[in-house]
Amino acid sequence: MLNCYFLKHVFSVIAILLATTLLLQAQTSEQLQREFTELRFGAFFHFGIRTFTGGSWGEPNQDVSQFNPTDLDCNQWAEAIAAAKMKFGILTTKHHDGFCLWDSEYTDNDVASSPWKNGEGDVVREYVDAFRTHGLDPSLYYSVWDNTEGVGNGPITNNDMEFIKGQLSELLSNYGDIKMLFIDGWSWKMGHKNVPYDEIHTLVKELQPGCLLVDNTHLRCLYNNDMIHYEAGSPFPTNNILPAIFSLLINKNSGNGWFWDERVPTDSLLSVNEIVNGNLNRLEPQWCSFINCPPNPDGELDDNIVDRLKEVGQAWSPDLNRQPLPPQLPQIEHQITPVTATATSGNAGLAIDGFNDRFTYTVWQSSTSLPQSITIDLGQKYNDVSILSYVPKYQPYINPLSEGSIKSYKIYVSTDNTSFTEIASGEWNGDTDMKVVTFTPISARYIRLEAITAIGSFEIWSGGQGLTTYSFSADVKKSSFR
Repeated sequence: MLNCYFLKHVFSVIAILLATTLLLQAQTSEQLQREFTELRFGAFFHFGIRTFTGGSWGEPNQDVSQFNPTDLDCNQWAEAIAAAKMKFGILTTKHHDGFCLWDSEYTDNDVASSPWKNGEGDVVREYVDAFRTHGLDPSLYYSVWDNTEGVGNGPITNNDMEFIKGQLSELLSNYGDIKMLFIDGWSWKMGHKNVPYDEIHTLVKELQPGCLLVDNTHLRCLYNNDMIHYEAGSPFPTNNILPAIFSLLINKNSGNGWFWDERVPTDSLLSVNEIVNGNLNRLEPQWCSFINCPPNPDGELDDNIVDRLKEVGQAWSPDLNRQPLPPQLPQIEHQITPVTATATSGNAGLAIDGFNDRFTYTVWQSSTSLPQSITIDLGQKYNDVSILSYVPKYQPYINPLSEGSIKSYKIYVSTDNTSFTEIASGEWNGDTDMKVVTFTPISARYIRLEAITAIGSFEIWSGGQGLTTYSFSADVKKSSFR
């Protein structure tokens, strides 16, 4: 209950980003985003051990001996989506169950342990080769959460990090240029602190400078993300100007989650009108498109899906008069992960755990009136802090809110956590958009964001500062206020 003489203002940090100027890549993230959005339309292929076992979502230790797609035909996949005028695909190289569609030296839970091609097969290889042959761009999906190996089911160990990095290195070193790596089971399962975002981001960009890194964060902003993913069942904004993809099951009344089941071949599927008028004509003008097509246990797309994709291609063509992706705010190119955080009140640690999800978020919140501040320890001094990104409050189902959005702020830095220098101040509109403020580069180990005024009685906020060669990231989830 609020005291009538003392209004409690609650702060909820969603994301604190230390961003960088764009110096070290041949292409900036914005250039890569602009190129990818010009692909317009693509397909998500959920294919793996669940296709054969019917196992439940994330079920560990499924029977590898059942994986045997004797008629695997990735050329058929490519021809089918090309008929729909699609330009890219995304393949689930490893889902939450941990089964790998390539021979990974880090696990026996892979195709090499299956009877398919006597353990000599490689679905990822056949997929990327077939798609390139047909002039399509192959992208890859990888789940950090591995329920069979136990990665993400407890504290992340050094061995876990070696496992994650080792498998990502295999995928990004052995299959040519990959335009986009879609990662799942990360921010919403273990957070970008437990599996440090900076380490994964750096690895991906070192191995594939032209690869966009997309995590299924369920946030409607480019927080620790090169593109936004809108998952089926989540609202898509009517005024999107950010690079985005939208996943939707073509088999709307069937399937084992996103995977195939025996109902798919006879499912009525999304209609041509639903795909074209209900989605493509709505999403393409907003730089977004996507669909899910699950291959069957033979390793092919069912005839009804092939036929529907052909019908879509006959009914739809890309709008060549669409304007390119609009200019974007300054973006992160290099990252660091925070060590600790303190605040004027409340549990500041919730601000840097890196958890977010469309159903729940972790947040730091204060228990006293404005002004309130949070101070982030980067662990060591970094040079050229220069950009602050601020993300207002989110609620479940990834709806950003203006409630509590910061309107006026100050930013301070310190190298010793004793003497702080004010380096920026200003005002924001108090709306739901992520805000970015730049300032003269300066050396710092400690970053302090102070909220002076905000919208409404609940000041729920997030933000971050940027580095020329590094960035800091954090995100949070709302906890109850008493």
